[in-house]
Amino acid sequence: MRGFRRSFAIGTFLVVLLSACGTNESGSLSAPAARVGSDEITQTELQHNIPLFTFLESLSRQPCGQPDTASHETQAAACARFTLTNLIQEHLVDQYAATNKISVPADQVTSTTQQLESRVGGHDQLVKLLAQQHLTYPDLQELTKRLLLFNEVRRDIASKDVSGAQLKQQYEQNKSQFTEIHAAHILVKDQATAEKISKMVNKQNFAKLAQKYSIDTQSGQNGGDIGTVQAGQLDPTVAQAALALKPGEISKPVQTQFGWDIITLISAKTSPYSQVKGQLLDQQAAQSFDTWLQGRLKDTTIDVNPRYGRLNSQTGAVEAITSTATGSATPTPSSVPSASPSP
Repeated sequence: MRGFRRSFAIGTFLVVLLSACGTNESGSLSAPAARVGSDEITQTELQHNIPLFTFLESLSRQPCGQPDTASHETQAAACARFTLTNLIQEHLVDQYAATNKISVPADQVTSTTQQLESRVGGHDQLVKLLAQQHLTYPDLQELTKRLLLFNEVRRDIASKDVSGAQLKQQYEQNKSQFTEIHAAHILVKDQATAEKISKMVNKQNFAKLAQKYSIDTQSGQNGGDIGTVQAGQLDPTVAQAALALKPGEISKPVQTQFGWDIITLISAKTSPYSQVKGQLLDQQAAQSFDTWLQGRLKDTTIDVNPRYGRLNSQTGAVEAITSTATGSATPTPSSVPSASPSP
């Protein structure tokens, strides 16, 4: 679920066409919170989503929006702006999904919410966290489906920017990102000690020698076993030496940033391209999505109720109104809905 936070992040280089709305300076609760082309983001929709985004951000121990200190903005007002910014993006994404017939299967929503349950301590704990924002489990399922759809759209946009051949080339060049290594090692300080051990080590005495000589005391206690780790997380020299071995083989001494290593490979498993294609697309998605969104914002008439702020033409975010020079008033705490719905 942490990935969801990134899914809704605002691109730095977005340009928004903000049209005149004919609304009075202070905004109105009877007017929509925003208009995105022919779509309206109603006050009800915004208020419904504020606790959803508050909960979403709380999973990363982040506040829902950052108050603008220059305008003495409240946390509730900042959260409303943050939520509205994301809803504007989401309306554009929904239009793309409808046009391109993109949807999210129910079992994917179920599996994702179950993963979240396991991370927070079980179903009951998750329900308790939701209740703190006056939310229910069905509310979470609704949010999960929307966030998964957002990610699917990002991937689809990226897939049109990069060919399958390019993705396959990236896979081949970065296989270590998708390879898990189970290895053991004997780490010593100098080459002379490493050469001495290399002459006597074999499969049968490797663990005993690791316990006796390795200066990596943590793995040494386990016979040099470092467990199963992603190849990219290892020292590059260690990873390269391990992957050059067949299971059961022992390397010659290799120098690393930590000393001299003797390595034995227990197993190595590389995820096939078909399984990691989605991850490779995700790596491309941020730039592709920002470019697509920039184009959509240029081509779409977007109007924000000044009660919540105004769109920044450089970032695409709804920002607090801090100056009366443009004839717009700074939102006051009473003009922004509470971050939690009334009981």
